[in-house]
Amino acid sequence: MVNGFHIELTNICTLKCSGCPRTQFINMFPQHWKNHSINVNNLMNFLDCDLTNIYISLCGNYGDPIYHPDFHNIISQFKSRGAILRIVTNGSYKTKQWWKQTVGILTEQDTVAFSVDGLPGNFTTYRVNADWKSIEVGMKVVAKSKCNSEWSYIPFSYNEDNIEQARELSKQLGIKQFEIEYSDRWDEHTEHLMPTKDKISLRHNSRQTWKKTSLVTKISPKCAAGNEHFISAEGYYAPCCFAVDFRFYYKTPFGLNKENYNINTTTITQVLQSQETKNFVNNFANFKVCQFTCGTCNA
Repeated sequence: MVNGFHIELTNICTLKCSGCPRTQFINMFPQHWKNHSINVNNLMNFLDCDLTNIYISLCGNYGDPIYHPDFHNIISQFKSRGAILRIVTNGSYKTKQWWKQTVGILTEQDTVAFSVDGLPGNFTTYRVNADWKSIEVGMKVVAKSKCNSEWSYIPFSYNEDNIEQARELSKQLGIKQFEIEYSDRWDEHTEHLMPTKDKISLRHNSRQTWKKTSLVTKISPKCAAGNEHFISAEGYYAPCCFAVDFRFYYKTPFGLNKENYNINTTTITQVLQSQETKNFVNNFANFKVCQFTCGTCNA
């Protein structure tokens, strides 16, 4: 079943967010890191299904989609096939002209979401290396266009008291939506930035319970509805973005037998028809990545 995709166009990013797996991987295994940007032709051939009104999220696990070297060509091809796009980006370091070219391709169905966690004076506490000046340029261009615009805001200890100020600033810039996204990425890399409990995702508590007890009472997989089919910047398929987390990837068939899911040599239709994929979908509860990311514990 195909209702949507999550596609990581590139693992290139200008930021060094402490909670990002990209930052953590590079810090742990710098000698193994390589930049990748998805091959456009291989991607389009892999997607051998009807994309009319199919929701496609261009959001990175490890990178920011706007840094793909052929970004405008990719979104043009998606729009020519009738897809609805959601572009999630920090928005740093692109010019006014670049943003005008971007919104010229998008329609009123599409959305550009800017991930900015705080005010111009403090958001780089987490979004290290981000650049407010260029983000503001992008926000203003997108806000004046026909596509939807969004400011996505994660509460941290340093910005949880600035939410209303940021909401007001978003209105001044013409942004249509201001969304608060409660995070569950609280570990040894980010604990010093944790906000108060009411601004933390409930899934964080389930994960902590699982780490201590391995107990799961229910798994509610995000990929079950067919909305989250994931394609990595390296060009490999997985049922969701969580499955390619480097802590779990090679404990799933999608990492162990990754060449079976290479978009250069197969298609989405073939992948979904394979017995290995069907076995995974029918046995979510047996995989630690599903227990950790989509499990609900009440112990």
